[in-house]
Amino acid sequence: MTAGPRYRALVYTTLLLSFLVVVWGGVVRVTGSGLGCPDWPTCYGQFLPSLDAATRIEWLHRFLGVAGGLSLAALVVVTLLAYRRERFALALVLAAGTLYVLQAVLGAVVVLLELPPTWVTVHLANAELVLALLTMLAVGVRWPGSLGARARGAPWTSLLLAGAVGTYVLLLTGAYVRGDDATAACTTWPFCDGGPFPLAGAPAVNMAHRWVAAIVGAVVLAGCWQAWRHRREAPGLGPLALATAALLVLQVLVGAATPLTRFSPWALGAHPALASLVWICVVALTARAWRPSAPSRELVGDLVALTKPAIMSLLLLTALGGMFLAARGVPPFGVLAAVLVGGAAASGGASALNHYFDRDIDDLMRRTRQRPLPSRRVADEWAIGIGVALNVVAFAVLALFTNLLAAALALSGTLFYILVYTLWLKRSTVQNIVVGGAAGAIPPLVGWAAVTGSLELEAWLLFAIVFFWTPAHFWALALLIRDDYARAGVPMLPVVLGEDATAWNILLYALSLIPLSMLLFLGGGLGLLYLVAALALGLFFVGHAVRLLRAAAARRRAVARSIYIYSLFYLALLFVVIMVDSSLRL
Repeated sequence: MTAGPRYRALVYTTLLLSFLVVVWGGVVRVTGSGLGCPDWPTCYGQFLPSLDAATRIEWLHRFLGVAGGLSLAALVVVTLLAYRRERFALALVLAAGTLYVLQAVLGAVVVLLELPPTWVTVHLANAELVLALLTMLAVGVRWPGSLGARARGAPWTSLLLAGAVGTYVLLLTGAYVRGDDATAACTTWPFCDGGPFPLAGAPAVNMAHRWVAAIVGAVVLAGCWQAWRHRREAPGLGPLALATAALLVLQVLVGAATPLTRFSPWALGAHPALASLVWICVVALTARAWRPSAPSRELVGDLVALTKPAIMSLLLLTALGGMFLAARGVPPFGVLAAVLVGGAAASGGASALNHYFDRDIDDLMRRTRQRPLPSRRVADEWAIGIGVALNVVAFAVLALFTNLLAAALALSGTLFYILVYTLWLKRSTVQNIVVGGAAGAIPPLVGWAAVTGSLELEAWLLFAIVFFWTPAHFWALALLIRDDYARAGVPMLPVVLGEDATAWNILLYALSLIPLSMLLFLGGGLGLLYLVAALALGLFFVGHAVRLLRAAAARRRAVARSIYIYSLFYLALLFVVIMVDSSLRL
């Protein structure tokens, strides 16, 4: 986008005023001046009321908001008159204008409802989106050619995309800490008074924010390092990378100073202000480095496919089973929603990363060569960026709305799935799916921990059921696509030891599910409904395995297909019965 100097000045002025609105909003929160003007849009029914301290602070916030709104209105008009052919720029300006109007409405709601924490957080979230849109426009007018470019970013830029998403999540977790009155819950740094993993109350909320900050900070710094290494590829990359890294380090130091200075006003005010400045820099750096083409409907479908929705739904069902059993009935709605959102994000993120690291194998297999990455319909950096970003979201949601144990378990599941199974076991040993199945068995632990904050025997029995179910389920699939695995050089059991050995192993693991499910009945407090259903489901599974063992070679794959399909029904129905039985006993 080629813009004249006056238009550039208008863009920069609007961005500056919007930034000052957000920064002064932080001052309003820190000083407790949110109700300095208890009515809206006037202040005590006047435009210029008596100016006590709280009223002056809140009035200035509104004045800056009006000034920013007028500047943005002028930007919208000029863009419509002179730059309407620049479609991407026009879209950014119109979106920012719409959100600014919404921001005024949210400000009124916050005041009239007397500062409810949820609405205060939404107010901040919307303001940061306005800053992001104006920052992208500023990048476009500073470096012509940035907006609407069709060139795809290099794989390293996915770190910046993930860092941008993570920074936004981090801003919201900080707002949640303030809204939950958890700012002063930890008086030490880097860990809380009770250690690195307080499991409940305000200390857990405060420490969750710090852990999210640590994860996001590592991702952003890695992205800055890569941007610095590639600084010659685009003007502005080097200075933006240095500024972002320096501000992030300064933000960490101010965050540490907040409890260490006994929550002095300067630290409390500087921390959210610096957070918004870091957000602007991260967005600017990402916009400068990573410029994908506009997403099509087909691309959106491929991005959804990266998250493997079918697998996600089954994993969420097992997490729900753990929650219902832990709660001995229907779990609290807030915890239930957090596990569904966080669990879906963790599962989708792990699957996206798996797509990236398995793209060479997928390219050699008929079953998978049409996936988004091997078919070249989606760039590799999309998978990395989505994978990292979704896991940051998952950790933040679970840590803030359940507890750190559940969040740590979800993150450990992703790490185990990628580092241990995908990159090591899958390519090196016939026992790959046996050990690797532990990753898929973690969701029941997450569900249980989200409700109780601990892990009891029943949770580990749920883990064991999924763990022993996984080889029987996956080896049935491996029998169906044995040739694919042989072509790709993956040492799956049917490839290495043959179909007979695979059939025997499927039978052994199917048999193991019966005593495991009975142990859950004996120790988990479940009733006769579960007992009958679990026994029937287990016997049918064994019956299918016996049919596979006795089947002639010509029919073995057809029987393997029936086992594969039944195994999905087995696990889904077993956990549905757990939920129903728990609810009925309640």
